[in-house]
Amino acid sequence: MTTLRLNTLAIAVGLAFSASSVIAEEAQVQAEKNIEQISVLGSRVSNRTVTESSSPIDLIDADTLNKGGFTELGQSLQATAPSFNFSRTQVSDGSDLFRPATLRGLQPDQTLVLVNGKRRHNQSIFGLVGTVGAGAAGTDMNAIPLSALKGVEVLRDGAAAQYGSDAIAGVINLSLNDSTGITTGYFQAGSTGEGDGDTISLGLNRGFDLGDQGGFINVSAEYRDADGTNRAERDTGGSAAVSAGTLSDTVRWGQGNSESEFTSLFYNMSLPLDDAELYSFGGYSERTALGNGFYRNFDAASKNVTQVYSDGFLPRIYNEAQDISLALGIKGDINTDWGYDVSAVYGENQYDFTSRNTLNASYAAEYVLNNPNATDADIAANSGPNGGYSGGFRFDQTTVNADINGIIDIGRSEPIYLSFGAEYRKENYQIVPGDEASYACGLANQNIVYPSANDPSTSAECGFQAYNGLRPEASNSQSRNSHALYINAETMITDAWNISTALRYEDFSDAGDDIIGKLASRYELNDDFAVRGAISSGFRAPSLQQSAYTAFTTNLGDGGVLEQSFIAKAGSDLPVALGVESLELESSKNVSFGFVYDVSSELSLTVDFYHTAIKDRITLGNFMKAEDLAFSPAAVAALNATGADQAAYFSNSVDSTTKGVDVILSYRTDLYDGDFSATFAGNINRTYIDKVNAPTGVPKEIALDDTQRSFLTNGQPGERGTLTFDYERDAMSAMVRFNYFGETDVKYFGNDHIGLPDFLSPTGEFKDTSVVESAVLVDINFGYELSESLTFNLGIDNVFDVTPDELGKDEALDFITNGAFKYPVRALPYGFDGMTYYAKVSFSF
Repeated sequence: MTTLRLNTLAIAVGLAFSASSVIAEEAQVQAEKNIEQISVLGSRVSNRTVTESSSPIDLIDADTLNKGGFTELGQSLQATAPSFNFSRTQVSDGSDLFRPATLRGLQPDQTLVLVNGKRRHNQSIFGLVGTVGAGAAGTDMNAIPLSALKGVEVLRDGAAAQYGSDAIAGVINLSLNDSTGITTGYFQAGSTGEGDGDTISLGLNRGFDLGDQGGFINVSAEYRDADGTNRAERDTGGSAAVSAGTLSDTVRWGQGNSESEFTSLFYNMSLPLDDAELYSFGGYSERTALGNGFYRNFDAASKNVTQVYSDGFLPRIYNEAQDISLALGIKGDINTDWGYDVSAVYGENQYDFTSRNTLNASYAAEYVLNNPNATDADIAANSGPNGGYSGGFRFDQTTVNADINGIIDIGRSEPIYLSFGAEYRKENYQIVPGDEASYACGLANQNIVYPSANDPSTSAECGFQAYNGLRPEASNSQSRNSHALYINAETMITDAWNISTALRYEDFSDAGDDIIGKLASRYELNDDFAVRGAISSGFRAPSLQQSAYTAFTTNLGDGGVLEQSFIAKAGSDLPVALGVESLELESSKNVSFGFVYDVSSELSLTVDFYHTAIKDRITLGNFMKAEDLAFSPAAVAALNATGADQAAYFSNSVDSTTKGVDVILSYRTDLYDGDFSATFAGNINRTYIDKVNAPTGVPKEIALDDTQRSFLTNGQPGERGTLTFDYERDAMSAMVRFNYFGETDVKYFGNDHIGLPDFLSPTGEFKDTSVVESAVLVDINFGYELSESLTFNLGIDNVFDVTPDELGKDEALDFITNGAFKYPVRALPYGFDGMTYYAKVSFSF
């Protein structure tokens, strides 16, 4: 088959979006044949951004991904892609393992992730209230090992018409390694400047030829073990031996990265079969992390039993995530002009929580109520288990694609390149209940409130502390299916003018259907300057994780008090009482315009402006108490029936607009007998709330309160930039990278959220919001080839040990943690571990 000029993502090779994911090369059409499906998978270009495309695309090869001390894909992408954000969250269920990966300041589930051009499954869980990406189950980027990748392509444009639901912000395609005949690997060890967080990581990749017709199988294995970090300080919460207000003898709280372990095995395979090619790829990964909740003070009678934990306790949460994926397909030629691609992909994510170093205070409370003369030893012996399984989540997805692509000769110098196909997708979601002790009210597990074992005037809380177990009544299984039809067409109107279109119909069994489209074009004004733009409509169906989720959690309430919270399932009594009977499709309109300027053979510039308007965005509402719902007796009754202090629910509550610009400036030249390159990648974006969709009679602050609003508009940096200098000469290489992160400003953990009286502050007032200041982090890396098969790298990330400003005495978070927390814990674009250093040995033979 012959190579031809394709300039957009509009030509796909799998069904609606399993196609050749990003089209990035320009080559000559040969006379004897007419078409080749061109993918950027594995292509090598001089610039990161594909300047010949009608949509902005970043190409990031494996060398770039691995240049630095990052051992996680998400962190590596954040350091290299201009509009990719990878926020950190501390002390929030599940945040110890997964982090929200976003494009252009939108939600994690509004970016579609592909592997080898095929849709990757999403996580089974999402961030909870008070986090970036709350309620959005995106794709877990860190479940995929860096050693398995040949490169990454990032399409920064709305692409739902080509790829289907979720591709509102853009598409990230992960290209798996397909090399053969060479073994590569690495060993890396590092630590933080504080002397904690010791990490070792090792990876191995080997490819083997299958037959003599170009077949191969490439296998990657990776292992990582990381000690935790802790930036918490001694607190003044007091204990049985130390009076409140006096610094504790030791650091009792936890604030930092969790102790974690990662194991993975991936493969990529292709086998020619006469006029066709059989291909397959997939992998398995398992990650664990031991996180923690807030410290439970010794005198918190509703949460602690002093006969068990005389000085209080730090509850721990053991997180375990498993991902499995498997793809199998066949593609080939129908004739010289037409080809086909048929595939099936299965993906699964399991996420489980196990509580440790905790208790269920209601067990001891029930025992004391029934045995008022019990001794301390008796109470401790009958306080129930100190840990156990708290529950888990399951999500699996099967996608079947069939695609036809080829050309139609219209009697011009350029034909019409046409691609059409169909897709079927089946999804399953399940909530698994925890052990009875993780959620029960007393050993008898009756719906009874027991007086605390240590203070009869206070009620003992039910369930484990930190991660309240998933109850059987909250567990459920739910499934759905969808089918889609699409067609893409592209042609050259003139030698300088390319135009492409896409049209897609998709129907979800639980959320309805939609027809969307896209029109994109690129025009070369001369050999060095071209303009490009696109207009498209898109949609995103509510995920099963949103429509079927329900659980009890522990959250921070007014005055910094931990309260039992409930998230209601879509269609249940609480949201129905508030006028929300089901979740609907999100819809979007995208407009982008930019230019490509090849200033010289060494310097290129791309600038792309974008405008994304989304209607009926799905959000996870903030928690509401009975007094907040007083306008609706039915809602109050629904809340009271759950037994929780407060409740939240999902709804299509927001219309929003996101505007921004991406800038990529690349320079490459020879310098002192070596190769020098400099790349600037920048993004500026703003999100505005256009409308709050509150049902009749429901106050707008119920549908979207100020805390949620702050995360949507200010929870991610409005400005991001990287400036990278690379130099290679003979056996030596060096890299210096400047990372700029704009400010974030959210209300969660600010006093607008906590609501402390100002007189409690030593300064006379508390700050209303939680701010993480803008910062520049500098990374350096030096490499030396010891031989043709051995390379040594030494590097420091965040050389100047930049961290967010430390919490002051006027911060509500400092007050409620008794001075233990040193830094903010939400909307952290660059974390607070500070400087890290590492040494790495890479080999190939």
